[in-house]
Amino acid sequence: MKRIIGGALLVLLMQTATAQETPIKDEQLKTLIQAAVTNYPRIKELEEQLKADDVKKEIIKAGYLPNASADINYTFIAPSPKVEFETPAGKTSLAFQPYNNYNAAVSVRQLIYDFGKIKLQLDRNEAERALNLETVDNTKNAIAYQVAQIYYNIQFLQKSIQVQQDQISSLKENERLIQAKIKNGDALEYDLLTTQVRTANATNRLNDLQTQLEKQYVLMQWLSGVDAKGKIASIGDDPYRADALNLVLEVGDWKTGNSDAKLIQKQIDVYEFDKKEASISSRPNLMGSASGGVRNGIQPDIDQFRLNGTVGVGLSIPIFSSDRPKLRQKLSQVQIETAKKSMQTLESNIQKDLATVQQDYKGLQEKLGNTNVLVTQAERAYKLAQVRFKEGLITNVELLDAQTNVENAKLQLVQLQYQSQLDKLESHKVVGSKIFQ
Repeated sequence: MKRIIGGALLVLLMQTATAQETPIKDEQLKTLIQAAVTNYPRIKELEEQLKADDVKKEIIKAGYLPNASADINYTFIAPSPKVEFETPAGKTSLAFQPYNNYNAAVSVRQLIYDFGKIKLQLDRNEAERALNLETVDNTKNAIAYQVAQIYYNIQFLQKSIQVQQDQISSLKENERLIQAKIKNGDALEYDLLTTQVRTANATNRLNDLQTQLEKQYVLMQWLSGVDAKGKIASIGDDPYRADALNLVLEVGDWKTGNSDAKLIQKQIDVYEFDKKEASISSRPNLMGSASGGVRNGIQPDIDQFRLNGTVGVGLSIPIFSSDRPKLRQKLSQVQIETAKKSMQTLESNIQKDLATVQQDYKGLQEKLGNTNVLVTQAERAYKLAQVRFKEGLITNVELLDAQTNVENAKLQLVQLQYQSQLDKLESHKVVGSKIFQ
């Protein structure tokens, strides 16, 4: 029996670890993501705001503590109430109140029992703190996905630049061949100028790609605080070098995994406490009070200062409240129902978005298969064109067309690989996979 229980616990722990494991496998990308969620200013701002929840908690707990105050009063009363009566010595008078009245006292009020109102406020504060923590995690995850997208973009731009540089190298090799042919009288200057124009256009495209790459490095440094220029490994000829991401096929338990769903649920929890708070606001407060000090006006010598004190217990029962507790309950219920509708809308959007990404990925895989064949055919055709051009069987324009076909096919392949990688990343984003540690 103990073995069965132990095995069940082990499986549970393994499932929990798997659920919490990030789908990102690239260690360099993990490092950049961690740097971003640690250093990004907006996240620091949200984490700083969490301290306010701790202060609010202390303020609420202060309701259990006594309130003490010191009061000093002076009152002039005229006429002073008195009574006259006959005595053996003649008429005399007895004053009940002096003209000048002094009173100095220290008063203490202590909550004895509030029928759960402060406890509910503390619970609500904890729910609000959980909501704020979820907001921080939600923001971290959004930043992490931005970092991942920029990281993949950098890798595939590096690959595109390599393709473009290979194209320029081939064009320059063609220029060398044409110059040799011109010396031998087998080619025209027009052929050389045509090739040089192609080289210049290819160089411009290379500059555009390099500019895009520099912009991505700027964005990466802005998000992560790390200067990653020249430090991110290229994917080379292996499209899966980018990251061994898998495509999410099922929505799964999206309510516990999706960050937006968790955010909505935490907000519902806060609304529930608002509803309870409104329902118990009419409960009474049992208070104890005590005061002590010195004052005059105490018989028989009303001008003499004497010690005095009071102790009492009171019950404060709300009868009518201007903030209308019933309306507050109704408002909270409307907010709860609205949040639940938002959850339904989110579920529908998740299913739609995931199906869209899967369909897009399926189409990209078909295009990738065709483009791989196209690259192979274009490279073979270019090699044949080089041989035929050297033998004078085709013109320079035909050679350039064959070369352009290779370039276009390779750039298209890189773009399709990049889009496939983004689709896999987007599928995790749709279901709310957590990709930061």
